[in-house]
Amino acid sequence: MSPDEPRVPNTVLIALRERGGLSQQDLADELTNLAARYGKHPQITRKTIGRWERGEVVWPQPFYRRLLAEFFGCAGDELGFRRPRSVRPEQDQTEPLPAPLTFATAPTTAEPHVERDQEEWRQVRSALGKHRRDLAVLAEALYRDHRVPGLKNTGVISAPNWIPAEPVPLDEIALTLDSVVAEPTITGAEPESALVRPLATIDARYRRYHDAIRDLAAPRLFENRLCFRLLELDWTQPSMHFGQMCFFDAVDTNEALAHEFAAHHLSIDSDRETVVPRASMRRLTFRKLIADPFDLGRRPLMGAIGTLTIRGGDSPSVVLHQRDSARVSGGGGMAHLLPAGIFQPSSVIPAAVAADFSIWRNIQREYAEELLGHDEYDGSGKPIRYDKLEPFTTMDEALRDGHIRVFCLGVTLDALTLAGDILTVAIIAPDTYDELFANAVETNSEGSMPARAFPFEENTLTWLHESKRLSPGAAAALHLAWSNRKVLLV
Repeated sequence: MSPDEPRVPNTVLIALRERGGLSQQDLADELTNLAARYGKHPQITRKTIGRWERGEVVWPQPFYRRLLAEFFGCAGDELGFRRPRSVRPEQDQTEPLPAPLTFATAPTTAEPHVERDQEEWRQVRSALGKHRRDLAVLAEALYRDHRVPGLKNTGVISAPNWIPAEPVPLDEIALTLDSVVAEPTITGAEPESALVRPLATIDARYRRYHDAIRDLAAPRLFENRLCFRLLELDWTQPSMHFGQMCFFDAVDTNEALAHEFAAHHLSIDSDRETVVPRASMRRLTFRKLIADPFDLGRRPLMGAIGTLTIRGGDSPSVVLHQRDSARVSGGGGMAHLLPAGIFQPSSVIPAAVAADFSIWRNIQREYAEELLGHDEYDGSGKPIRYDKLEPFTTMDEALRDGHIRVFCLGVTLDALTLAGDILTVAIIAPDTYDELFANAVETNSEGSMPARAFPFEENTLTWLHESKRLSPGAAAALHLAWSNRKVLLV
């Protein structure tokens, strides 16, 4: 370092060493032993460690940084060293400085340390998929003031003003879309999310969580499509205000939150995985950064629309959907609402964005995809002619005639991911339901349906709740619909 530069202690390296309960001599010995495994025998002493920690050496040789990164299980840019801004030509260099450290978006050559870190990430990701519901219930305890009455231990949280006093007819809600909005404060690329983004190289972690999913655990459905971002909600109007975002924006926050929580609340050994009994914020640095989950300017909240479908009549029934964790990036392994889907246009063509900015149109497309097996609304085609194509024309006519009635129940969050659910309920007359879905498929691209229908009555709802397989959104919609059944089933 230049004699004119102030000496700055490396507090990060000191903290890493002290957290491991090591003296400077202990760390020197450990690094020497680790180097020997690579067939190298550098002179690392207590004084070497001291010079690094006191800031006398601000940028150790690459091999030393590599040893430290491997020993502490972190990336090379997480050791607290400061890259020199410039290097004078006359400086004597034993080896050239490496290229500037960057966040990686794809893996390069395999390193044992990198491979171990990625395998640990995969292990947590896999366990997360198996225990989402239990983890969501546990995470709910972090937000005790935001539990919904009647929905304790379901993984559901909400703000008091996010759920209306009674269901709101869909056609009474004013939707507004702003194409230019302020970027969210948090994107998922912050240092606080580093530990849920695995190493891509010895010196760099994946830049975003979705990059890691793409390379290390890609589900069958994983596309960065345009989505509508919820910005404001007011049931006194009633109105909902949206902006635009991309699907991966949500993955980078929601799934990163879930991974972080799972990493600290799942006990994983060789033959089993156990959810710990108590939730704690202590080591959840990314979740603490997000802070208020209902601050819609702080993070991007993708609007996902979940619809409870009720076949009306004298003996009403509901349909649920089993989502396959191997096919979708979120919500796999649970019984969810049918239909349910991200609030997004069917195509990026401007005309489609305008026509599809409608909760009703989104619900219609999800019915066509999930119950009837249509797969052509993947974002790559032309705008949909809703006035010419089935089942849209029949559904529109049924809506006008009152044979389909649609209400919004409110907006809730999954306590694990903090993903949002815009909860709706569609009550469909029996004859209309049977006509629309006479050719309903047994499976679709997201999984299989465990049953055509469950009776919409208290005993069945209690059984579904006790089965512990309902997603937070499904649990919330069933509870809110049952609580308001006198309004809905008229």
